[in-house]
Amino acid sequence: MKLGFVTLNGSADVHHWSGLNYHIARSLERAGATLVRVGPLTHPWTHGMKLRRRWYGLTGHRYHANFESSALDAFGAQARQMIPGDVDAVVAVTTMVAASLSGLRVPVISWDDATPAAMTDYYPDFVRLSSRSARDADIMGHRATENVALALYASEWAAASARNAYGLPTERCAVVPFGANLETLPTAREVDAAITERPRTRCRLLWVGVDWERKRGDLVVDVAKRIEAQGIPVELTVVGCRPPGDRELPTWVSVEGFVSKRTAVGTARLAELFARSHFLVVPSEAEAYGLVYCEAAAYGVPAVATRTGGVPTIILDEETGVLEDPSAQADAYAGRIIALMRDRPRYESMARAASARSAALLNWDIAGSDALSRIAAVAGLVRERPRRMALTPI
Repeated sequence: MKLGFVTLNGSADVHHWSGLNYHIARSLERAGATLVRVGPLTHPWTHGMKLRRRWYGLTGHRYHANFESSALDAFGAQARQMIPGDVDAVVAVTTMVAASLSGLRVPVISWDDATPAAMTDYYPDFVRLSSRSARDADIMGHRATENVALALYASEWAAASARNAYGLPTERCAVVPFGANLETLPTAREVDAAITERPRTRCRLLWVGVDWERKRGDLVVDVAKRIEAQGIPVELTVVGCRPPGDRELPTWVSVEGFVSKRTAVGTARLAELFARSHFLVVPSEAEAYGLVYCEAAAYGVPAVATRTGGVPTIILDEETGVLEDPSAQADAYAGRIIALMRDRPRYESMARAASARSAALLNWDIAGSDALSRIAAVAGLVRERPRRMALTPI
């Protein structure tokens, strides 16, 4: 199957959009597709766009020029020039790209982790939207719905938003979770050994992110303090950024800073940190999906997170990890971690369940094969869909 693969940014860099363009492309290629990669796409900045950016900036509102219909039209014009005439279908990565691809002779399939409706007043870039961008975001969501033959979403949260906000029919909407953005997954034997080797008398916590505020790094430090206060020694490793300001952290906090997946050294270090940790603790205020939870599951590390956005598609509370309501405080998170640390058989069962969910659902081989089967059906080609774990417990 030959597919046009259209992304706003390039699809060769593991740092663009958290590596999703790269890993989605690779998953489809491993599943057997031949891709014609189209992107990056750009649009001209008109005089009006520049004036609106300045005006809304002065009023404290967010303005997104690439939401405007003229910008989407420019993206679409570029993409259509680069898409060959012999492709069987076109995959548009993100709703924005799908909204730009009107008038193609082959079906368009989008793949995204959210809709504009779900993100508005939820995700930081969509809070306090200018009136212009709020209107453009709504139009963009409807344009994408009109253009696509099938919309794939990483979570049920996102899919439900598409159905409810834009009237996307159920038969044109499917949930295909993203996988762990790791080039090489650990073997089952390696994961089992890592789980067994984690210490019984010391709790190792891992926080991974580049946005300390949204992913509530301060709350994680408070959680660790409460665990320490209950007589369980703690090690907290912070990866991806450095806490802002000059705040003083406990001696048991280790700050790694940014670790690049572009390098063999960075990849190996991340693998080591995941494998040795008891829990990934990232209780984000807002999370469209949460790739880091998939990466933790690949290493048999239960994730501790907030029940928000697309996270419940990844983490099954009390089965593969811990989910708390957005209002939960440090004591609630700490109490559940302590209970698991004091019940080793239950902890190891949860860790192995996380690994099993990774192998059956939360990996790119499963995602790519599932997506390509759905794309083939839309394109009128026959391809058997892979079997996979249910999204929710039976």
